[in-house]
Amino acid sequence: MKKIMFLLLIAIIIVCCSKTETEITTLKPGLIILSPEIAEIVCALGGEKNIIAVTNECNYPEILKYKEKVGSFSSPNIEKIIALHPDMIFISGLEQEVIKSRLNKLNLPVYQFYPKSINDLLKTFEEIGILLGKEKSASEIIRNYKKELNAIHIPATKPKVYVEIYNKPLMTASSNSFIGDLIEKSGGENIFPTLPRDYCHVSAESIVEKNPDIIIVTYQGISRSEIKKRLGWENVSAIKNNRIYTTEDIEVDLIVRAGPRSIEGIKILSKVFQDFNEK
Repeated sequence: MKKIMFLLLIAIIIVCCSKTETEITTLKPGLIILSPEIAEIVCALGGEKNIIAVTNECNYPEILKYKEKVGSFSSPNIEKIIALHPDMIFISGLEQEVIKSRLNKLNLPVYQFYPKSINDLLKTFEEIGILLGKEKSASEIIRNYKKELNAIHIPATKPKVYVEIYNKPLMTASSNSFIGDLIEKSGGENIFPTLPRDYCHVSAESIVEKNPDIIIVTYQGISRSEIKKRLGWENVSAIKNNRIYTTEDIEVDLIVRAGPRSIEGIKILSKVFQDFNEK
């Protein structure tokens, strides 16, 4: 009888231990995400249920519109973030460097991801996949992204491309930025491959001198006709041949956000560059 009771006790212990391990492995870390491109990556991996809150700019996919908001990309509400007790806070680069410092001083669990190229983006999928226990999803996304990227046709003659990310002052992206890498992976030649910073002011005179074949505008509030009327730009190839693409022509988030949808941005730009070669 004693032997039976002993075996029964061992069985109960084993069952209890197994249950505890299962509970641990199914725990979901609560995330606060301050960057829209990182939020897109987490959702693509299937981690949307982990998200406690996001910033106002996190608007894709649709489910993010219904998540708690903690301020904006450049000015998150630190007090609210603390009150929500996140297990992890995901942030990006640029002006979020200052935010990272503030959060670090408060000993909050900050994880920074700032993809500056397609290769960086694929590594970010992998890193976040490991953090969330979504390694299989990450591997599948990376495999499919590479497959679609390898199918992109690079024209023999690359058009010279000027990307305008702002106009007051005129600003563009170097090849050391995600947008710059996207242009080159799509088959274009960035007319400003090297700049002091990833995103940098350039003069109107330097743009005219480099004579881009294609102009791509990534911000709202300016039309094609306004760009064509710029003083001294009338002899620029893109102006003369009406090869100006604004946010009315291209969904800008597909090319400015370093996220899973960027492969669709590459396809769109590749088509634009192919059309240039065919005309």
